[in-house]
Amino acid sequence: MAKETKPKPATGSATPIVPNDPQSISFVKGLVARGEAARADAKGNLPSGATHEIVGETESGLPIVVRRRFSAY
Repeated sequence: MAKETKPKPATGSATPIVPNDPQSISFVKGLVARGEAARADAKGNLPSGATHEIVGETESGLPIVVRRRFSAY
């Protein structure tokens, strides 16, 4: 029998990355462009290849992200 796994919530040490300076804006835009940032589905799972969860949006429309996992490569 396979165990049903529940998604892990973002850890307490994971702080949101709010793009509010040129470096963080570039970083977040790169995550989105590479597909490494995505919204979690209804069960809390991220798509394959995503390392950051989009948890909100700034006033300018850029996503606020939190690291959820590391890439496998």
